[in-house]
Amino acid sequence: MTKQNIAELEGILNFATEGLTKVTSKKMFGCHAAWADGNVFALVWKHGRIGVKLPEEGQYEALMSKSGAEPWKAGPMKMAHWVLVPESFHAKSTELKKWVVKAHALCLKLEKKPKKKSGSKR
Repeated sequence: MTKQNIAELEGILNFATEGLTKVTSKKMFGCHAAWADGNVFALVWKHGRIGVKLPEEGQYEALMSKSGAEPWKAGPMKMAHWVLVPESFHAKSTELKKWVVKAHALCLKLEKKPKKKSGSKR
């Protein structure tokens, strides 16, 4: 995947998050990611796929049942609750938006992760 393709996917993801509340974007694992009030809910994986976090089992299974959906793996580690959406969704803004909206709503309900303190205690 070229930088241009990654940039294109970032634009597609940004379009899918338009109108959602409390959304910010910043890097996670060096990748473009969307955050809902401090909880990450979507990203563009460096291999050229858009992923969403669905921390509700029924929603996770529903998306995983779609042809082309895959669990997100960072190296050998499967990331809990994360699904790489079918690549066909990259061109189907309505279908992608549906899952981005679900991921956003579910992740808004999650507890915020405490910020890590810098420096060490002695």
